[in-house]
Amino acid sequence: MKIFEFDSLDNVRDGAVGKLVDGDGNPINEDGTPVVEGDAPVVTTADLAGGFTGGVTEEEAERNARIARENAEMLAEEEAKMEETNAGLKFAIRPIKDFSIGRIEFPMEIIDEINNHIDNVIIPAGESYADGLVGQLKNNPKSAQLNFPLDTEVGAQIKTVFDTVGKTFLKQGYERDADTDCFQCWSNHAYAGDYNPYHDHGVQTMAGLSGFLWLKVPECIEELDENTAALNNASGAVDGFTQLIWGTNTRKDIMSLHSQQEQYVKPEVGVMLIFPNWLKHAVMPFFGEGERRSLAMNWNVTDTEQQLRSMMSEREEAKYDEYLEAKKES
Repeated sequence: MKIFEFDSLDNVRDGAVGKLVDGDGNPINEDGTPVVEGDAPVVTTADLAGGFTGGVTEEEAERNARIARENAEMLAEEEAKMEETNAGLKFAIRPIKDFSIGRIEFPMEIIDEINNHIDNVIIPAGESYADGLVGQLKNNPKSAQLNFPLDTEVGAQIKTVFDTVGKTFLKQGYERDADTDCFQCWSNHAYAGDYNPYHDHGVQTMAGLSGFLWLKVPECIEELDENTAALNNASGAVDGFTQLIWGTNTRKDIMSLHSQQEQYVKPEVGVMLIFPNWLKHAVMPFFGEGERRSLAMNWNVTDTEQQLRSMMSEREEAKYDEYLEAKKES
């Protein structure tokens, strides 16, 4: 699983930086090795607009080349050490990537604006979105799942940001050249005892993305350790946490070197997670004062023609050209 971290909302705009990190937020290289401080490789959104070699200044290109050289030198040094300590044997370990999750941190002023819009517009409108959702948010008069329209002035601004997030995530997480359309958005207002059972999200395209942005977190959840302790002895260690599930396994599987296939994530105000829409997830109930508020959203994904052609055989591409020509003539 790859995680790309963006430090602020600016980092999903032109010239902004996304970095590859491990589960603890530490910068890593593509091969999973730790990055030497000060030398973290970066890919900017300007790079993405013009390809990995285009759209950058001469200074940026020179810096990237220097980083690549230094990383290669560091890798060579590590390989030399490996040879010496392993009787001349060379080791190359390639972790198998399952999928990618994006983590984006929004500035608090943006979160405040979204919360104000929800308090002053979305909640008073009271347009329930619960009829198509599995969430069990019902234990407080304020418990609700509400439609968050994207065709209003505020909604359109947020959609623009979300579409950029989706496109950048696909490019960095999957090297996928595609357009994203955030077509669905709703707010979740959970109180003590509310929960969201195991589920995934639907989209209208072959590939799709889903995500959520945490807007409010009760103190009883904030004070919990993000590195979850054992769940025995009724610890309540994951009350209010989001559980991500991409497979099923047991302790025996993990001891047999199968990878872990689930994770509990502590909600943090201002943090967004974005992932493939097939990823199953659930929200644990919590018991205490306050509101756990989040914004959930879905993206349709449409590959560019260049991306489509890259996945075709010669025969498929010829048939595709015939189809386009026939469509043009009709």
